[in-house]
Amino acid sequence: MTQGNCPSCGAPVEFTAGTAQVVVCGHCQTVVAKQGLNLEAHGKIGAIVDTDSPLQLNVEGRIGRDGYRLVGHLQKDHGAGPWDEWYVEFDDGRTGWLSESEGAFHLMLASGTEPGLSLEDFEPGHRFSLQGHRLVVEERGHGHVVAAAGQLPSDVDPSADSHYVDATGPRGVFVTLDFGTGTSEPEVYVGKKLKLEELGIPPDQLRPRVKKVSLQQARCTNCNGSLELRAPDRTKRVACPYCGALLDASRGKLAFLQLLEKPDHAPLIPLGAKGKLGGAEWVCIGFLVRSCTVEGVRYPWEEYLLFNRAHGFTWLMNSNGHWVFLKPLDAGDVAVSPGSAAHLEGRRYRAFQSVTAVTETVLGEFYWEVQAGEYAQAEEYVAPPYSVNVDRTDNEVTYTLGEYLAPGVVKEAFQLQEPLPTPEGIAPSQPNPHSSAGTWKWTGIWGVALLAVFLVVNMRAAKETVLVQEVALEQDMQSGTPSAMTFSQPFDIHKKGNVRAELVAPVNNNWLGVQGDLVNEENGEVVSFYEEVGYYAGSDSDGSWSEGSQSEEEYLSSVEPGRYVLRTTAFFDGRPQGLGYKVTLVSDTPRGTWFCMSVVLLLIGPLLSFFRSSSFESTRWAESNLGSSSGD
Repeated sequence: MTQGNCPSCGAPVEFTAGTAQVVVCGHCQTVVAKQGLNLEAHGKIGAIVDTDSPLQLNVEGRIGRDGYRLVGHLQKDHGAGPWDEWYVEFDDGRTGWLSESEGAFHLMLASGTEPGLSLEDFEPGHRFSLQGHRLVVEERGHGHVVAAAGQLPSDVDPSADSHYVDATGPRGVFVTLDFGTGTSEPEVYVGKKLKLEELGIPPDQLRPRVKKVSLQQARCTNCNGSLELRAPDRTKRVACPYCGALLDASRGKLAFLQLLEKPDHAPLIPLGAKGKLGGAEWVCIGFLVRSCTVEGVRYPWEEYLLFNRAHGFTWLMNSNGHWVFLKPLDAGDVAVSPGSAAHLEGRRYRAFQSVTAVTETVLGEFYWEVQAGEYAQAEEYVAPPYSVNVDRTDNEVTYTLGEYLAPGVVKEAFQLQEPLPTPEGIAPSQPNPHSSAGTWKWTGIWGVALLAVFLVVNMRAAKETVLVQEVALEQDMQSGTPSAMTFSQPFDIHKKGNVRAELVAPVNNNWLGVQGDLVNEENGEVVSFYEEVGYYAGSDSDGSWSEGSQSEEEYLSSVEPGRYVLRTTAFFDGRPQGLGYKVTLVSDTPRGTWFCMSVVLLLIGPLLSFFRSSSFESTRWAESNLGSSSGD
């Protein structure tokens, strides 16, 4: 430990962190540096302003087995209000930085420098690999130190504008490249995003969060209208609902920026309305109207900013009556092939559209420097009912995961009294109501059941040959007359069921028909059938040909058990000329017609669903400027 007196005011100062090179005097804000055994004054730095951070100097925390202490505090700004960074010294001597941004915490450890890198190469959305991590650039920014406190690893220059690149990787990896004033060898800090409770800091060491009371009941500086801010500690921009003035709120008080056009209609979800979505209660604090123009046609949509103190910010989007609930994503968790597809957690999202979005209307409060007229490149990848959405500006890219919601869900969540507009057209991530996946599933189940029944019936069938009757036609027989009639010997049918009657005749370039009458000897009931065979063959200029068959079969339905005689009558042209025929009867023979008809009937539903589904998808993808239509 090094102790001494401030060279500027004489107040006692001490260095307790072994890695600290400077300390900020708590009395006069002088930056005091160690120079051997002496202490030197290196100018003054601004005092820390209240940013509603729950952290404070000298608190101790533990992550796993690693204990640490917050020994220094910096506040940086790039013109839109300060953010906090804390210098961390671990018990084992390692050092790092803990930064805060929009309620999230990023703990990063120094990981050396990387030569040969240029700041200009790291545009938002750029994908690269570094030190074994696959990363995506989320933000490229700059800022300078405006305030400091405690012990720091190096001198502080408030006039220096420091450039940085923030990138994310899978499973929460967070990397910052600190380019300083623009050198080609940035310092690399590797860590991950953590929640406040994951920092391992005892609750009694945390500073109570105090809302900015001055902003809670502020008044518009343009029209003096009363403004009740729902997230005063997070708000950077406020759009007055009375006069349309856009106000800056980043410095603890409201300052007029510009006058905006008021919206054409009131938000469907009023500002201040509370609703429960995704297991959390949200309050609607902001309203945007954005649009894109494609082939000269303007397509507007609405975005509602939702806030929950524990979960941060999220969005509800309304386009033509279709609603999408949007949750923030780390860019590193999404694999994107621009213009083709995105992959997230094993699901593939097809590229749907890429447009230039412009912000037209602003109402309420926002956590960033929103302004009317700002542009962003918006891309959408869909896997209904989900979507991955990418908004890209020159310095930042944001990813969100969307889930399609029916209007009734939104109406019930926010207890809206007025009905929401009826959806028009088909939304990019709207579920296909005619999806045939479920229909095909049940068709397959019933088809298997039918096949099982068919197989069981066939296995249990007797298939008993009860008669084989061969008949030779005499030369003096005349077609269809009693002379062409023949009776079989009596035979028994033992089981009720179908009887298959098969006719075989050696016809050649002629035909033969047989009228069969199955006569029950006990009651005289007759079951009749008629079968005809014909076979023709020859040759012509195209070669040999043949048609017809010398055999035919017929099924007699539900023949009762009993003793029968088969009476047959032959029909033919001219003289029989030695013709003959054979009739075979097989009892209890299931036929496959009912099975085939059942399968056809089963297919009607899924086929209709398939065609309706394909029509739905064709209509959906007709609106895409990146994908192509396809069924499901």
